[in-house]
Amino acid sequence: DVYLRPLMQELLKRVLDHNKKVQEAACSAFATLEEDASLHLVPYLEPILRNLMFACEKYQAKNLLILYDAVGTLADSVGSELNREPYVQILMPPLIARWNMLTDTDKGLFPLLECFTSIAQALGSGFQQFAHPVFTRCLRLIESTFVEERQAHAEGGEPPDKEMIVCALDLISGMTEGMGPAIEQLLAPSPMAQLLLACMKDEQPDVRQSAYALVGDLAKAAIGVLRPLLNEHLTVLTQQLDPEFVSVCNNASWALGEIAVKVGPEMNPFVETILQQLIPIINKHQDGLNKSLVENTAITIGRLGLVAPQLTAPALGSFVRAWCISLRSIRDDIEKEHAFQGLCNMIKLNPQAPLEAMIQLCDAIGSWNVPPAELGEMFKQILHGYKSSIPADQWTQFYATFPEYLSSRLTERYGL
Repeated sequence: DVYLRPLMQELLKRVLDHNKKVQEAACSAFATLEEDASLHLVPYLEPILRNLMFACEKYQAKNLLILYDAVGTLADSVGSELNREPYVQILMPPLIARWNMLTDTDKGLFPLLECFTSIAQALGSGFQQFAHPVFTRCLRLIESTFVEERQAHAEGGEPPDKEMIVCALDLISGMTEGMGPAIEQLLAPSPMAQLLLACMKDEQPDVRQSAYALVGDLAKAAIGVLRPLLNEHLTVLTQQLDPEFVSVCNNASWALGEIAVKVGPEMNPFVETILQQLIPIINKHQDGLNKSLVENTAITIGRLGLVAPQLTAPALGSFVRAWCISLRSIRDDIEKEHAFQGLCNMIKLNPQAPLEAMIQLCDAIGSWNVPPAELGEMFKQILHGYKSSIPADQWTQFYATFPEYLSSRLTERYGL
């Protein structure tokens, strides 16, 4: 009440200033405030939305770009709090009016697509009433860009900018993330699977990067959309595990892990080829390779171990040390849970493999704050299995080399 509310009120007045430069500066400042204030904005959402949407009807082209960014940042900052009918009714009509006003070739569509991506994620089910026309247009934008590219190729002309494809794919990803399984009935009857496959094979890395992100999101929420061409999708993803393009490789690896969790044994024909690509990446963790890529690679290997341990366990010794080091510092979540369940499955089939990396294994197990009950039981069995397999004095010597925090945590949690 002392600082935030008066600051917001004054900034929002200036967002509606008559001077275009003041509008621009105020809108940028408000977007910065949104990022830091985050959920503190929730009590003021109605006046914020009314002001921003009034600006939407008032602004000219250049300042609209900054306004769309401010609206998208607001959606990212408050998330699902935005999904209330009164807010949706203030927010969406002016934006949909702009969306309908712009032609498919208008460059002003890019920032609006990006803005809608954030809104779709935030609104979730609340976006469903707008989903069909938005999705239909995204498909059209992708298809028409490919048609334009083929024409340019045939006539020796300048190829089109593919940014429209990237923005359209990202928006479908945002809708998939927001709407969850409900997206399937929208996408399944469409030519989405075929178009997505074309995007996955595109020569531009940024198109492939967005395509693989969408594949991963669809695997999580609506695997049925991918099923008609699943083998083709898996083949392309496997071919793209090249760390030369870090973000492309990262998304391809993550998408393979998400598919594996959903289709299980259907991954078997691809597992060995995927491993051949991923093991060198995870073993490069000490060479300064991108941290996120190494972590995602480790999670995907773990997920393959979850669904096909008989195919991954023989190779465990070649990556277990790097695997444990790379996953000890990630937060406890469902991806980490899948990965460690996969590790336990592999250890059961190949218990000799981690013997040279026991301290890293124990450290990785100890990195969990509170493991799920079933996983905690698996950890306990594995640790006690190793402890009972060597003479007591050797175990005591070995255990004494552990850092104090780790030995006390393992003793307290698993009775070592």
